[in-house]
Amino acid sequence: MRGMPSDSVRPLPPPSMPPMRTSSSAPDGREDADLDELVRAPTGFAPEKAIDEQIEDLERWAEVNLRQDRNDKVRYWLLRSAAFLGSAGAAVAVGLLATKAALVLAAVAALAVAVDSAWPSSQKSPALRAVHDLRELQNSLKLRWDKVRLAHPDPMAPQRVAHAMAMLDAVQAKREEIGKYLISADPTQGINRR
Repeated sequence: MRGMPSDSVRPLPPPSMPPMRTSSSAPDGREDADLDELVRAPTGFAPEKAIDEQIEDLERWAEVNLRQDRNDKVRYWLLRSAAFLGSAGAAVAVGLLATKAALVLAAVAALAVAVDSAWPSSQKSPALRAVHDLRELQNSLKLRWDKVRLAHPDPMAPQRVAHAMAMLDAVQAKREEIGKYLISADPTQGINRR
């Protein structure tokens, strides 16, 4: 029997999770505090609703950042166009000996350049980066939650609640990271507009 491995060298089966306890085994009659108490959902906590609310909130934040980026682009092109047209119009007005018109157009061009200079913009929009990161976070959250729902079909299973809480912690950390780079990119940080 040389070809047959002995009982002492056979590989062990892969480890598996112990079955969940459904009844109390504690002598005093209260429930076991293993996974159930560690992961007990707060009263009124519904993992489905919490994850869906996070996804909706991330979408609202992405929409705000898209609007901010669009407003920045409109401001950029309006100010640059006003500066260009004002300076070109002033040059034409001087050539036509319309001094007052040239002064007004030159003043419009100077004002547009001053406002554009005082309101700095970057080539890469941090708002667009935030939109990308928020949408990526939404997709990741949705995918991970779908996997949890497949693995734990019972809506109030302790494992499902634990996964939901861990995912919410991860979302909070990523939101803080995105908020930090948005604040650090804001040139008007600390300025109150009244």
